[in-house]
Amino acid sequence: MDLMLIVSPANARTAYMPYYYLYLAGYLEKHDINVTIVDPHFRDKNKNITHILDQIKSVKPKFIGLACFVTDYNIVHDLAVRIKSISDATLLVGNAHASIAPQDFLYAGSPFDIVVRGEGEVTVKEIINSNNLRQLGGIDGIAYFDGASVVVTKNRKLIDMADCGQPAYHLLDMDWYLKPTRHLIRRLVTVCAVIYTGRGCPFDCTFCATNTVWSTNDRGGGAYVRRRPLNAVMEDLSMLQNKYGFDFFYILDDTFGIREADIIEFCNEYKKSGLKMLWAAESRAPCIKNPDVVKLMKDSGCIQLDFGVESGSQKMLDGINKKMKVHQIIHAFDLCRKVGIRTFANMLINLPQETEEDLELSHQLLERIRPTYISFGMTQPYPGTAIYKALGKPLAKEDYYLLNTLCPPEKFRLAWHALDFQRLAYQWQVKYKVVTLFQRSMFSVGIEYWKKVIFSKSRVKYSLYFMRTMVENPANYLRALYNAWRI
Repeated sequence: MDLMLIVSPANARTAYMPYYYLYLAGYLEKHDINVTIVDPHFRDKNKNITHILDQIKSVKPKFIGLACFVTDYNIVHDLAVRIKSISDATLLVGNAHASIAPQDFLYAGSPFDIVVRGEGEVTVKEIINSNNLRQLGGIDGIAYFDGASVVVTKNRKLIDMADCGQPAYHLLDMDWYLKPTRHLIRRLVTVCAVIYTGRGCPFDCTFCATNTVWSTNDRGGGAYVRRRPLNAVMEDLSMLQNKYGFDFFYILDDTFGIREADIIEFCNEYKKSGLKMLWAAESRAPCIKNPDVVKLMKDSGCIQLDFGVESGSQKMLDGINKKMKVHQIIHAFDLCRKVGIRTFANMLINLPQETEEDLELSHQLLERIRPTYISFGMTQPYPGTAIYKALGKPLAKEDYYLLNTLCPPEKFRLAWHALDFQRLAYQWQVKYKVVTLFQRSMFSVGIEYWKKVIFSKSRVKYSLYFMRTMVENPANYLRALYNAWRI
């Protein structure tokens, strides 16, 4: 086996397919490289690690690949140490945190051999096909330790999206992902797949590291936002519906529909395909402005749009470089409600210089736009973001785990108010029914959803899921009430 890609034990129970591996593996297979994906799903973390190590011993790959986000740095690092104790494979690490901070993975005695920076398809192909890994300096898009310091080679040019190939779904246990979940199309129970229609984001919000990751590639004079050929996207969707039996799909582009013409083209092509899956997407409020386009989306099977609203304060939106106006948010939500598309609003607390008056403006906006579902996140200074740079002092690797907590520690307080973050989070969750006693998603969707569920090949799975989850975890609900109103 040429390459084994390993899903982090931190993501073992997630409903998301390891999409970053699916596209990488599909590209490599197209170039005659043998790939396997190890994606364990045990509840016990130690069982997942044991399974991974057993697979390595059995398959004996020449190369092993890991993906790392900052919040699972410690888990991925510890797994790498254990892998190196049983295997002499060349160990690669990529994805967001490795691209942003390769020095965290490269040092004397490190278990990692090569960091893959940014887009990995062509880079990994060159590494595997290289006849002499001692001459790493000639491979673009990587970083390595030369015995004295970290060497970063020149940026790799972005791939032509037509060259990507099809995602390698056959390398996963697809039955695991054919289970109903509420975590893809938020709070709506679906058997749902995740797809990309393109890559890249033209924006530079201060709390987001996306563009820092993309900047580790060379655009070659082109745009960061690139679309996959629509015929390739439709092939993906046809496979997901007809071969595997998915009922829904979620478009996980950084910003779906940044160009209105792209929305129109996708919807028309999907309608023409004859496929029947219902779908949702992540978008931006300024992109959803034309009533005719929103109606087209609805007619093509769109049942929900997710928006990063972040705040109801224009001052806060400007401060995080959101490039969005409050009136655009209101307009987008009004258009969706008019045609019957569900809406999801993500809000942020602990924005830089946030005051109690800014939080009140967020409350007022939410009362006005009335999203179908709301979530609240605490702004954290993730490496690679402008907020992180403004701290003026890098976090120690040992402290990365703090970025994975519900409420940030005081040293990460960006807001000017002194409100208790934990209590604030629980108050908002109770007020906006994020935490409830009864399962609400089934009462806030149209007849097209119920037709899809009732006539689905997975209808028995849906029935069992509904019976198990109509009542939410009472302990969680009571805990939220107590924490929200405790004195």
